[in-house]
Order: sequence, then structure tokens, then C-alpha cells
Amino acid sequence: MMNETYVFDSDVVESKQRIARLAVHNLKGIPIPPPPFRDRPKTEGALLLEIETNDGVIGYATSGYAHHAAVRLITNWVAPRLIEAKADPFRTDLIAGLFDRHTWERALGRMFVTVLGMVDIACWDIKGKTMGKPVHHLLGGARDKVPVYVTHGAAYEGAPVYSREELAAEAAHLVTLGNTHLKNTVGRQRIPDPVDDYRRMAAMREAVGPEVKLSMDGNLRMTLPQAMKLCQMCEELDIAFIEEPIHYNDPRNLHHLRQKTTIPVAAAENEKFSTLQILQADGVDIMQPNVNNDGGFTAAARNAAIARAFNVPLGHGNGNGPHNIALHAGLQHGGLVEYHFHKWMAYNAIFKDVPQPEDGWLTVSQEPGLGLDPKDGLIAEYAIRD
Repeated sequence: MMNETYVFDSDVVESKQRIARLAVHNLKGIPIPPPPFRDRPKTEGALLLEIETNDGVIGYATSGYAHHAAVRLITNWVAPRLIEAKADPFRTDLIAGLFDRHTWERALGRMFVTVLGMVDIACWDIKGKTMGKPVHHLLGGARDKVPVYVTHGAAYEGAPVYSREELAAEAAHLVTLGNTHLKNTVGRQRIPDPVDDYRRMAAMREAVGPEVKLSMDGNLRMTLPQAMKLCQMCEELDIAFIEEPIHYNDPRNLHHLRQKTTIPVAAAENEKFSTLQILQADGVDIMQPNVNNDGGFTAAARNAAIARAFNVPLGHGNGNGPHNIALHAGLQHGGLVEYHFHKWMAYNAIFKDVPQPEDGWLTVSQEPGLGLDPKDGLIAEYAIRD
């Protein structure tokens, strides 16, 4: 039997521009405004990745996955490998190939995908800054404005679950600020309760009136019968979409749900099954690639291309909206971007300039790269030693 050894980078010509330094900062205790009518949470944290090239261009990326294991993964393995390889930040497929694909997909799982996604995002930021172009132009530049919705009503830091009255009051307040589309989480009970969720959504609909769009996020918590019951009850409320209602985004069950409700079904912000399997099963009306969870812009663009082949539009269902704006503005079938109130406030606290919702729209940054550079002094003040 022939013994074959495969070397992926033996024929790679060294680039003049290369990755020279990586630094990951574990940020804690950054002050943020609490939700309307509540006094917490008042602080947030994040991982901030900083990649610098040999010619001084710096790209940034963030993740809400601020776990000490992610810090060590970057510091002890990813950074040394990229610097040793003199990796060119423009060659994002080559960078992914520097790491064993079996480790990528199986042994380390979602955390490693998130870490390499941060590397990919920072490299796209470098690409844009080097070329003097915003990232959404590099991806195709389909538009300079994208529609936005605001997710609210999530309790953090041990705060009590929102009552129906609190949800309704907060929804009405957000509408007075000019927001035209709101989303709330369903299935949060220890055992999901479709009747209670219907009553909560009905209270929101009564508070905001018929013109404001309302959506629901199931966060992978429901069985098929629970999701069917909730959707059928909520159809009278004119729900714009329900996001990831089914355990593990099971393609077959997503398909069955679509046959039993008129509410559009969105999925794939949290991947267990592949984009292709979900689309082959006719499981969604809206596909939701997320650059922060699913391997960066490079991987999200691949999933978007598969969705395009099935004529399925894109949406976004993760709080990291400011980083996902570029994907949806860049691609022709890009769509709605989420601003989770809590994470939106965190982005505002971390970065100098963050696009803000205005009458249901976001105007995309025209700065080279992503236009998301951290505020001066932020790292020195809030980074902790891991």
C-alpha cells in the first residue's frame, strides 16, 4: 500500500503582506445602558481579536464567546500557526486549510469554528482597509442600506423573566424610538408553553398596533408539536417569521412545521445540520448564515451561495448584527439584520462608530474594512489577564 503525505502549503508563494501579530483581549465589565424600564444588565464583556500585518494594517473581530478556553486556543495554537506560516490575510481559504479539517469539524467543535471565524472576520477587515473599500463592496456591494429589526425582552444577570405587561411596555417604547420590527423569544419556559407564549406575543401586538412587524425566536427549544401549536395560535397576530423553533434545526421537522403554518420559518443561525440538508428538505423560508458563529464571511458566503441556488433569501438571527451588516449589504439576496438590544448596546460601548437603526433601516459604513474599530483606551481599561 502506497504511503502518501499531503502538504497543503508547499507550493504557496510567500506574500509581501502577511500576518505578523495576533492579540486576543478578554474584555469584562464594560458599562452599557440597561434595557428600558430595567436597571440591569449594566455591563457586558466580549472577546476582541486584533490581527496586525507586517505593514501595519490592523483588523478587528469580536465574539460574545468570552471563555478562557477560546483565549487559550487563540494564544497557544491559532496565533503561532498563522505567524509561523506567514499567512496572507487575503488568502482566507488557505488560512482555514492550515488547520486540520477533522479537528475543525469534530474534535473541538463550535468553539473552534467561532475562533477561526473571528480570524476570518479580522482578515476581511484587513482586506478592506488595504484596498480602501468597505467589506460589503468586496462581497458584491448590492446595497448600502439594509432593513433591521430589534430583539428585546431578554433577562440577563439573574434578572426576573419579563412579564407580559413589561414586554408590552418595552415594545411600545421601542416603537416610539422609530423601530418598525421587533422580535421576542418564545419557548423560554422550563418546559415550553405555547399558550403562555401566544399570550405574551398577543400583549405585544396589542401594545404596538397592526403596522409594526413582530417575529419570534425559538432558540432551538421546542418539539415539533409545541412549535406547531404555537405557530397555529399566533397566525392571527400576523407574525413576520419564527426563527429556529425546532430542536437542533432538524431538517425533516422544520419541513413538517412549514406544512402546518403560514408563518415563514427561518433557521441556521445555530448550525447542527448543514445548510444543504435544510434546503434539500425544504425546511426554511429564510436562511440565516451568521458570520460570527459559522466561520466568518468566507463560510457565510458559501452558505449564502447554496441558499441562492435554492432561491431562498437570507436573513440574520444573531445579536452580532453590526458584523453581519456587510454580508447582507454585499449579497444580492441579503436581507434583514438583527440588533439584539443587549448586544447592540455592547457594540455601541466597544466600537467608535456603529450604524444605528433609523425607521427600520441601517445605513452601512462606507469606511474601508468593516468600520468597527475599538474605542481609544478600551482595551487598556477593560481587558483582563486570563
